[in-house]
Amino acid sequence: MNWINYHHLYYFLRIAEAGSVSQAAKALRLGQPTLSLQLKQLEDQVGVLFERRNRRLFLTERGQIVLKYAQEIFSRGDELKRVIERGELSQQRTIYLMAQEGVPKAIISACIIRIRKVTQARVVVREGELSTIQRELELGRVDLLLCDHEYSQFSGMTYLPVASEQMAIWASDQLKKKLNLRQTRAIDQQDFILPSPGHPLRLKLDQYFLENDVVPNITVEVPDTALIKELGVQGAGLIALGETTVRSWVRARRLHLVKLLPFEQTYWLGVAKKTLKDPFLDGIQKEFHQRAR
Repeated sequence: MNWINYHHLYYFLRIAEAGSVSQAAKALRLGQPTLSLQLKQLEDQVGVLFERRNRRLFLTERGQIVLKYAQEIFSRGDELKRVIERGELSQQRTIYLMAQEGVPKAIISACIIRIRKVTQARVVVREGELSTIQRELELGRVDLLLCDHEYSQFSGMTYLPVASEQMAIWASDQLKKKLNLRQTRAIDQQDFILPSPGHPLRLKLDQYFLENDVVPNITVEVPDTALIKELGVQGAGLIALGETTVRSWVRARRLHLVKLLPFEQTYWLGVAKKTLKDPFLDGIQKEFHQRAR
């Protein structure tokens, strides 16, 4: 097999990110026929990378593998360029940490501190919903994922527990005044804002309600714990979240404790499995693994 032309590989990467040859050609300021020819020459060498259906491009299984390598190759190249431009001729690494929306800021900051103890790499933090996380993972833009569950749909991740918080039911100031907290069944038949069906926290709550003969009046179901917290503060219903998650609102007396729940919420750090060995991520995984034992 001949040497791979890295210009061709870079053009393939840009086409995969853009989703079409025409969009990539505009971004690269190249003619579409020229870019198509570059892609064809790469496919002649490594095999078919895209399936063409309804005028859209879809990565083949081979294309997905080549994309992962291309992302890592050019990511390292970008880091090398930054190191040389700054005159820092030593190892330089950027770690991309994606945090699921709703993960408490205190837990995110604690993880960053632990990461920085292991490596002096620059840490770039972004937050997003599950759909955003999925897209960023597919594009290879996530090294570490901080989330509230071991999500099986995010393939290529090794999960480690990093923190937990006591779960409880909370009410806005307005709702608390309507509740008779002295009654053992004060939360029965009350309005609740709950996570969407199938969400790990929802499964625990449904089990708790069933075992304690509580029938919640579910008024809103949302997939995002950050939105649950906001709706709870606005008085749209009772909410079930962790103490760390709502701490700032409790201190501001915007949320009040109604009832402690008999379980905790665990948060997880997903470490991306790289096709090329990455000593920085290996060190981070070792650090969190040792703490988890």
